[in-house]
Amino acid sequence: MKKLIASLMVLSMVLVGCSGSNKKTEIALITDSGGINDKSFNQSAWEAVKEYGEKNDKGYKYYKPASFDDEGYKKQIKSAVKNGAKIVVLPGYKFANAMGDIQEDKTYKDVKFVCIDFTPTKKDAAVDPAENVYCASYKEQQPGYLAGYAAVKDGYTKLGFMGGISLPAVINYGYGYLQGANDAAKELNKKITVNYTYTGTFVESPSIKTQATAWYNGGTEIIFSCGGQICNSVFAAAEDTKKLSIGVDSDQKDDSKTVVTSALKNVKQTVADQITAVYDNKFKGGAYVLDASGSYIGLSSDFSRFKTFKKADYEAEYAKIKDGTTKILTHSDDESAKGNPNKTVKLKAALTNVTVKFEG
Repeated sequence: MKKLIASLMVLSMVLVGCSGSNKKTEIALITDSGGINDKSFNQSAWEAVKEYGEKNDKGYKYYKPASFDDEGYKKQIKSAVKNGAKIVVLPGYKFANAMGDIQEDKTYKDVKFVCIDFTPTKKDAAVDPAENVYCASYKEQQPGYLAGYAAVKDGYTKLGFMGGISLPAVINYGYGYLQGANDAAKELNKKITVNYTYTGTFVESPSIKTQATAWYNGGTEIIFSCGGQICNSVFAAAEDTKKLSIGVDSDQKDDSKTVVTSALKNVKQTVADQITAVYDNKFKGGAYVLDASGSYIGLSSDFSRFKTFKKADYEAEYAKIKDGTTKILTHSDDESAKGNPNKTVKLKAALTNVTVKFEG
C-alpha cells in the first residue's frame, strides 16, 4: 500500500508540472526549478512557446521535472519527446550535462533543441552542439553597460549590484554595469560609488533582503538585481526603504513599482525565432552569441520611470554599442579575478570615476 501511495504521489507531481494546449504536443518546454512564473528565462521562453502554439495552431506543453538534476532533466526531455514533441526548449545553464548526453542518443536526432544560455557538456566539460541543437548565449555586458549608463545619466551616484552565482554571464552583467556607470560619470564629471556582491544563489532569501536593506539605508539609491528570483528580495527591500531597483533578463516593471528599467536578454524573441526557423525549414544548430547587432539585448522600452534619461539618449548609446564604438571589458579579460572587479587589472584601470565596494 505504501508503494502504491508513493507511486501516486510521484505521478501527481509530474502531472501537476505538465501543462499546455490540448492538441498533440509538438513544442515542449522543460523548466528548471524556477517554473514558468520565475520572471526570467522560464517565463520568457514559455511565453514564446505559448504564443507560437496558439497563433499557429500547434500543440505545446511545459514539463517541470520531479528532480532538478541531470537525471531529472533527461527523464523529462525523454517524456516530452515520447509524447510527440518535435521541438524542445531548455532555458538555463543547468541543462548542459543533460543535453550533452541526450544529443549523443540517435533516438533524438530528428528532434530540434533550443538551448538558452548554455552549450552541451559531458561531465561539466564543454562539447560541440550537434546539428539539431541550437545554443544561444548573450553579450550580457552590453545590457549591463546600458543599465549603468542610464542610472548615472538619470542622476544616481550611489549604485548597487547584486548578482546571483558568480557565473560568467552574471559577472559580465556586473562588469558592464560598472563601465556604463563610469562612462556616464566621466561625461558628467562626477564620482560614483557602487556596492557590489554575489549572493551565491538565484533564490530569494531573507538574508538577501537584509543586505539590500542595509545598502539602501547606508545611502545606496538604486540596486541592479541580477540573479533570477533574488529580485523578490531586492524589490522588497527597495519598497520598504522607498528606494529604486533595476530588473534583469525580462522586463520586470510590473513586478515592483521600484523598477526603473530592466537589462534585457531577449529570450522570448530568441525562442520564437528558432521555433519559426524549424517550421520554415531554416533551423541550423550550433553555438551562437547574440548581441545588440541583432537587437537581442537592451533596456526596457518604457522610459517613463526615468527622471531625465530619454529614449533618444538610450538610442544614441545603443548605436555606439551596436557598431562597436563602445568597447566593454568582460570576465574573460582577467579570469583570475573570479568576479571581483577590484582584482581585475584592466577593469580597475578603466574605472576612473567609479569606486567599487566589493563584498564577498
